[in-house]
Amino acid sequence: MSPTLDTLLALEDRLAAGEYAALLHPEFLEFGQSGRRWTRAEVMAELPPATGPLTRTECQVHALSSSLALLTWRGQRPGRPAAWRSSLWAHDAQHGWRLRFHQATPVPAP
Repeated sequence: MSPTLDTLLALEDRLAAGEYAALLHPEFLEFGQSGRRWTRAEVMAELPPATGPLTRTECQVHALSSSLALLTWRGQRPGRPAAWRSSLWAHDAQHGWRLRFHQATPVPAP
């Protein structure tokens, strides 16, 4: 069951709105743009929903298996540096697609 690009971007929008409990895999891990390592518990306890619009470009989805997909894109919020982002989404019959891993790498300033 490979997801479409629109499906994963819609899930990313729900995460940006703060729907962490439903969409983060129990073993979620993130390497943030700041260099910080985040666990699911830390995200749930510390991160508020993102503020401001997010501009996404160069979005691609790569099916790694029938239950694993990689979403890559370049994202930027007003007043913040751009970052290359990658999200690994895992699917199971009970929960649907959930975010298993995310990484943000700053884009060097021109």
